Amino acid sequence: MAPGQKLPAWYYRLVALTIKEERDVEADDFDEDISDIDRTPDPSESECDCEPGEDCECDYPASHSSERSYNGSDADYYYELKDEREERKQELQEMKMHEREEKERVRQAESVKEEEVRAAYKAVRQAESKGQLLPPLNSIARKNFRLNSVDHVDHRYDSIYPSKYVEFYYFEEGTCKSKQPPSRETKIQGHLYLNVESGCDFALFTPLKQAGLEKYSLKDIYGKFAPTFQFLSNDHLIVTVPRDIVFKDVPEYPKDLAPEPFTFYGIRYDYKEEKRQRDEKRKRKRSPSPGDTWFERSHPMGAWNSW
Repeated sequence: MAPGQKLPAWYYRLVALTIKEERDVEADDFDEDISDIDRTPDPSESECDCEPGEDCECDYPASHSSERSYNGSDADYYYELKDEREERKQELQEMKMHEREEKERVRQAESVKEEEVRAAYKAVRQAESKGQLLPPLNSIARKNFRLNSVDHVDHRYDSIYPSKYVEFYYFEEGTCKSKQPPSRETKIQGHLYLNVESGCDFALFTPLKQAGLEKYSLKDIYGKFAPTFQFLSNDHLIVTVPRDIVFKDVPEYPKDLAPEPFTFYGIRYDYKEEKRQRDEKRKRKRSPSPGDTWFERSHPMGAWNSW
């Protein structure tokens, strides 16, 4: 670095930050200037202010060079921050890679569940085409359906809010009023949850009694949205949701790049069944007991256990 040459802009920003806020530099302070973690840097691009052709080391970690080209009075501090910045960049790259892998895992899982609901849809369509009578629906009150959508993963994936669901419940539940037990005619409410800021609450409606492909629009309590439901069975449903609900918390998102509406494929959530499956999985993974270890089973010295 030539004498008098300016250091990278990120360094001056961080120095000003430490003076203004009277604190040391923290790891996330570097993030504002690290913009290339998603791709391999182009050799023609540079984050520093060095002139083309100069002996610039701004884009390389200190470990790549045994010499320091800058020897100003703050050189030690500059190279210390430079090393920390490189570590932070690598950390962000690893985090981004993990997020991509997790997103793909979620996408594949939701794709499988989509296919399960699609299969239920095809079965209902085939039954209706043959004039077969479909079974009646049990009450959907107190039921929760987990929602799956590859499109939603593609456009709105959020590792913080991975669960999407719709639930239905009686209006009087949770109150102290003494009422007759609810009947099949008792009106119910519902709630659609996509994340903490996106979703809607449904106005009172009479629960459906028959499975099928018929579409039912359930208005929200403000009369602004009306997601459309198809109740295929006691375990499966399809709901189409206006794009404005999906992007309720990010109005600046380029919505024209996303589908309108979004289609979600719901599968009834059975807490007891899921707990049973978790317990079974835990049992399969459980290590052998101390009295049945590989050593005792395989090693001659294990004979002590039988004395």
